[in-house]
Amino acid sequence: MMIHTVSHKQKETSFFSIRNKMITSFAVFAVSILTIVYIVAIYFASVSLLNNTEYFLKELVKSSSKVLDERSQALFGKLEAFSNLPFIQDDTVSYQEKIELFKNEIQMQKQRGWLSFGISGLDGMLYRTDNTVEKVASADWFQSARKGKYIITEPSQSATDRRYIFIVAIPMRDLQGKITGVINATILGDALSNLISDIIVGETGTAYLVSSSGTVLGNRRPEILYKSIYNEIIGSDTSAFAKFLKQALASHKSLVNVSEIKGVEYISAVASMRYADWTLLLTAPISEFMAENVTNLIKTFIIIALCQLIIAIALGVLIARNITRPINHVIAALKNIAQGEGDLTIELPASGKDETSVLSSYFNQTILKLKNSIQKVGADSREMESVGSDLESNMMSVSEVVSNITAGIEDLKKRFVEQEESVSGTAAAIEHIIKTLRGLDESIGQQAAMITESSTSFDKMSHSINTVGENVVETREAIRNLSAATNDGRETLVKANEVSQRISDASGDLIEAGAVIENIASQTNLLAMNAAIEAAHAGEAGKGFAVVASEIRKLAEESSAQGKKISITLKNLSAEIKALADSASGAVEKFNIISGYSKGLSGSIEGVVQAMDEQEENGKIIWGIINDVTGVTNEVKSGSGDMLADGEKVVSATKRLDDLTRILRENIENIASQTELINEAAQESLEIAVKNKQSIDGLVLEVGKFKTEK
Repeated sequence: MMIHTVSHKQKETSFFSIRNKMITSFAVFAVSILTIVYIVAIYFASVSLLNNTEYFLKELVKSSSKVLDERSQALFGKLEAFSNLPFIQDDTVSYQEKIELFKNEIQMQKQRGWLSFGISGLDGMLYRTDNTVEKVASADWFQSARKGKYIITEPSQSATDRRYIFIVAIPMRDLQGKITGVINATILGDALSNLISDIIVGETGTAYLVSSSGTVLGNRRPEILYKSIYNEIIGSDTSAFAKFLKQALASHKSLVNVSEIKGVEYISAVASMRYADWTLLLTAPISEFMAENVTNLIKTFIIIALCQLIIAIALGVLIARNITRPINHVIAALKNIAQGEGDLTIELPASGKDETSVLSSYFNQTILKLKNSIQKVGADSREMESVGSDLESNMMSVSEVVSNITAGIEDLKKRFVEQEESVSGTAAAIEHIIKTLRGLDESIGQQAAMITESSTSFDKMSHSINTVGENVVETREAIRNLSAATNDGRETLVKANEVSQRISDASGDLIEAGAVIENIASQTNLLAMNAAIEAAHAGEAGKGFAVVASEIRKLAEESSAQGKKISITLKNLSAEIKALADSASGAVEKFNIISGYSKGLSGSIEGVVQAMDEQEENGKIIWGIINDVTGVTNEVKSGSGDMLADGEKVVSATKRLDDLTRILRENIENIASQTELINEAAQESLEIAVKNKQSIDGLVLEVGKFKTEK
C-alpha cells in the first residue's frame, strides 16, 4: 500500500504514461511497416498479376488447343462412324453404291459448311456425293490417308466457285483391319473460324488459327482470312512479336510473349494442334489485365512511403532510447527466471516516474506468491511421484502378463486355423485322389480289355501274315516258271521268224518260176497256132500234124492256166508268209518286254518275301510284349482296387479330424475374444498409469526449475 501511494503521488506530479509512449512508437512503426509492405505488395502484386496473366493465357491457349483437337476429332469421328459400317466394309459392294449412303447425311451437314463426302479405293478413284468422280491418287492428303494417317488439309481456293475449302480424310479398313481405301469430306474454310469463334480473351482480345507459313486460317474477322498475319495484324515481319510468332510456328511449343503491336503492348500465347501443322494464337492488350491506375497508385505510395520511412526512423530512435532503459531491469529478471536458474528470490527496484515502477512493485509481489506456491507444489509432487512409480510398475507387470497370455492364445488360434485349413485341404486332396483312383481303376479295366482285344487281333494278323507269306512264296515260284517259259517262247519265236524269212525268200523264186512257166505256155500256144496254120496249108498231109498242134495248144493253155494259178497262189502265200514273219518279229519284241517285266516282278517278290520274313519275326517279339503288358496291367488293376479301398478309409478319418479341429478352433476363438477384452482393459489402465507418471514427472521437473531458497 505504501508503494501504491507513492506511485499515485508521482503520477499526479510528473507522470508520462508508458502506454502513450508505446502507442506513439507502434503507430509510427506500423505506418512505416504498412507503407513498406504496401509498396512491396503492390510491386509483387503487379509482378504476380503479370505472371498469373501469362500463366492464365498459356493454360487458356493449351485448353483451347485441346478443344480444337477434340473438335477436329469430332470431324474424324463422323467419318469413322461411316467407315465402321459393315455395308462400307463389304468388298462386294461397289463404291457407287456405298456413296449413296452418304447423301442423306450431307444434306443435314450442309448448314455447318460441309460440302460433300467422298469414298475411294486404293487406286485413288474418288466418288463424291455431288455425283462427280475424280482421280486423286497423286494428292498428298490421299497418300497420307492410305498410309493410315488422319489428315486435315490447309484451306485452298476451289477452282469451280472460288471458295476456300479444306479436306478431312481418314483410312477405310475392312473387317480384318486392312486399309482398303479412303473416306473424306470437303468442308468450307469458314468452318475453321467457327471452331474458334467462342474463344474469348479479355475484352478486345481475339483468337487466330495460323498456318505454319503465317496465313490466317480462322478468325472472327472474315476480311483477314487467308492473308498473311504479318501484313494484316503485325504490320511487319521483323518486329519482336513477329520474331516470337515465327519461333513459335517453327518450334510447335506453347509459349507466352509480351511485346508491342503497332504501338500497343499486347500479351500473346500460342499452342500447336495435333492433327495439322497449325498454331492457335491468343492475343489481347495487356492493359486489359493491368489497369492504368495501378501504375499511378504505385507512384503515389512510393512518395508517401519515403516520407513516412524518414519520420519513423527518427521517432524510433528517440522512443527506443527512453523505453529500453527502465525495461531492461525487468527483462533481466524475467530472463533469469525463464532461461536461467529460475530464481524466485529476486526483487526489482521500484523507483521511477512511470508505469515501470508500478510494474516492478507488482512483479515483486507476484514472485513472492509464486515462490510460496512452488514450494507447496514441490512437496506434494515428490509424494505423488513415489505413488505414480509404484502404480506404473504394477500395471506394466499386469499388462505384460496379459499380453503374453493373449499372444499365446493368438498363436494357438492361428495354429488351429492353419491345422483346420490343412485338414480341409488334405480332405479335398484325398477326395480328388479318390476320384482320380476311381477314374484310373476304370481306365485300367478298359486298358486290360483293350489289350486282350489287341492280343486277339494281333494273333489273327499274325496268321494272316503267315498266309500272305506262303502265298508270296508260291507267287515267286510261279513267276520264276513264267520267266523260264517266256524265255523258251521267245527263242521258239526267233527260230520260227528265221524259218518264215527263208520261206518268204524261197516263195520269191517260185513266183519267178511261175512267170517262166506262163511264158513257156504262151510260146507253146503260139507254136501250136503256127503248126495248125501250116497243117491247114498242107491239107491231107498235114492233118496228123494239125492234131498234134491242137493237143500242144491245149497243153499250152492248161499250162498257162496252171502257171497263173501257181503265180497267184505263190503271191498270196508270199504275203501271208511276210505277215507271219512280221507277227513273229513283233511277238519276239513282246516276249522281250514280258521277260523284262518278269525279272522286275521277280525282284519285287523277293523283297516282299524278305519283308514278310522280317514281319513274322517282329510279330513274334510284339506278341511277347503284349503278353508282358497284359500281366502288368492285371497287377496294376489289382493294386488300384486296394489303393481305392485304403483311400476311402483315409477320407473317413480325415473328416473326423476336420470336425474335431473345427470344434477346437471355435473354443479357442471364444477364449481369445474374452482375453482380448482383458488385454484392452489392462492396456487402458497401463496407459493411464503411464500418463499419470509422466504428468507427475513433468510437474516435479518444472517445479525443480525454480529457486525458492537463497
